Amino acid sequence: MKKPRRIQLITYLNPDLHESIMTHAKRTKLSASRVVERVLESGKFPDKSLDQAILRLLEINADQARLGNLLLKGMNETADGHMVRQMQSLLRDVRQTQSQIKARIADLKP
Repeated sequence: MKKPRRIQLITYLNPDLHESIMTHAKRTKLSASRVVERVLESGKFPDKSLDQAILRLLEINADQARLGNLLLKGMNETADGHMVRQMQSLLRDVRQTQSQIKARIADLKP
Protein backbone atom coordinates (compact mmCIF):
# COMPACT_ATOMS: atom_id res chain seq x y z
CA MET A 1 0.00 0.00 0.00
CA LYS A 2 1.27 3.46 -0.91
CA LYS A 3 2.27 5.77 1.88
CA PRO A 4 0.18 9.00 1.78
CA ARG A 5 2.11 12.10 0.79
CA ARG A 6 0.24 14.31 3.23
CA ILE A 7 -1.72 13.59 6.38
CA GLN A 8 -4.39 15.88 7.79
CA LEU A 9 -3.73 17.38 11.22
CA ILE A 10 -6.51 19.12 13.13
CA THR A 11 -5.46 21.38 15.99
CA TYR A 12 -6.73 24.10 18.26
CA LEU A 13 -4.83 27.38 18.49
CA ASN A 14 -5.21 30.49 20.55
CA PRO A 15 -6.77 33.33 18.54
CA ASP A 16 -3.59 35.43 18.48
CA LEU A 17 -1.51 32.64 16.99
CA HIS A 18 -4.23 31.83 14.46
CA GLU A 19 -4.42 35.48 13.42
CA SER A 20 -0.64 35.63 13.03
CA ILE A 21 -0.62 32.54 10.79
CA MET A 22 -3.53 33.77 8.69
CA THR A 23 -2.01 37.25 8.29
CA HIS A 24 1.30 35.80 7.22
CA ALA A 25 -0.42 33.38 4.84
CA LYS A 26 -2.32 36.22 3.20
CA ARG A 27 0.79 38.39 2.95
CA THR A 28 2.92 35.63 1.38
CA LYS A 29 0.04 34.22 -0.71
CA LEU A 30 0.51 30.76 0.79
CA SER A 31 -2.07 28.52 2.41
CA ALA A 32 -2.17 28.46 6.20
CA SER A 33 -1.12 24.82 6.20
CA ARG A 34 1.89 25.61 4.00
CA VAL A 35 2.93 28.45 6.35
CA VAL A 36 2.75 26.13 9.36
CA GLU A 37 4.63 23.42 7.46
CA ARG A 38 7.43 25.85 6.58
CA VAL A 39 7.62 27.13 10.15
CA LEU A 40 8.01 23.58 11.43
CA GLU A 41 10.60 22.72 8.77
CA SER A 42 12.77 25.80 9.13
CA GLY A 43 11.88 27.16 12.55
CA LYS A 44 10.81 30.54 11.16
CA PHE A 45 8.13 32.13 9.01
CA PRO A 46 8.72 31.93 5.25
CA ASP A 47 10.23 35.11 3.87
CA LYS A 48 8.58 36.34 0.68
CA SER A 49 11.42 38.77 -0.03
CA LEU A 50 13.86 35.84 -0.01
CA ASP A 51 11.72 34.00 -2.56
CA GLN A 52 11.61 37.13 -4.71
CA ALA A 53 15.39 37.55 -4.45
CA ILE A 54 15.92 33.95 -5.57
CA LEU A 55 13.55 34.43 -8.51
CA ARG A 56 15.37 37.62 -9.51
CA LEU A 57 18.73 35.83 -9.37
CA LEU A 58 17.32 33.04 -11.54
CA GLU A 59 16.16 35.65 -14.07
CA ILE A 60 19.62 37.22 -14.11
CA ASN A 61 21.18 33.78 -14.57
CA ALA A 62 18.89 33.14 -17.54
CA ASP A 63 19.91 36.50 -19.04
CA GLN A 64 23.57 35.53 -18.60
CA ALA A 65 22.90 32.21 -20.36
CA ARG A 66 21.30 34.03 -23.30
CA LEU A 67 24.28 36.38 -23.50
CA GLY A 68 26.67 33.43 -23.45
CA ASN A 69 24.76 31.75 -26.25
CA LEU A 70 24.88 34.94 -28.34
CA LEU A 71 28.64 35.15 -27.78
CA LEU A 72 29.04 31.53 -28.91
CA LYS A 73 27.00 32.24 -32.01
CA GLY A 74 29.11 35.33 -32.73
CA MET A 75 32.33 33.36 -32.33
CA ASN A 76 31.09 30.76 -34.81
CA GLU A 77 30.12 33.38 -37.37
CA THR A 78 33.20 35.62 -37.28
CA ALA A 79 36.57 35.00 -38.92
CA ASP A 80 38.52 37.74 -37.08
CA GLY A 81 40.86 35.97 -34.59
CA HIS A 82 41.24 39.03 -32.35
CA MET A 83 37.46 39.42 -32.06
CA VAL A 84 37.07 35.72 -31.25
CA ARG A 85 39.63 35.99 -28.42
CA GLN A 86 37.75 38.95 -26.95
CA MET A 87 34.47 37.04 -27.18
CA GLN A 88 36.08 34.02 -25.50
CA SER A 89 37.22 36.23 -22.66
CA LEU A 90 33.72 37.68 -22.29
CA LEU A 91 32.24 34.18 -22.43
CA ARG A 92 34.54 33.03 -19.61
CA ASP A 93 33.41 36.02 -17.52
CA VAL A 94 29.74 35.25 -18.22
CA ARG A 95 30.14 31.58 -17.24
CA GLN A 96 32.03 32.58 -14.07
CA THR A 97 29.25 35.01 -13.16
CA GLN A 98 26.68 32.27 -13.75
CA SER A 99 28.49 29.92 -11.38
CA GLN A 100 28.64 32.66 -8.74
CA ILE A 101 24.91 33.31 -9.12
CA LYS A 102 24.16 29.59 -8.77
CA ALA A 103 26.28 29.45 -5.59
CA ARG A 104 24.40 32.44 -4.12
CA ILE A 105 21.06 30.81 -4.93
CA ALA A 106 22.19 27.61 -3.22
CA ASP A 107 23.22 29.66 -0.15
CA LEU A 108 19.87 31.48 -0.03
CA LYS A 109 17.62 28.44 -0.39
CA PRO A 110 16.34 27.15 2.95
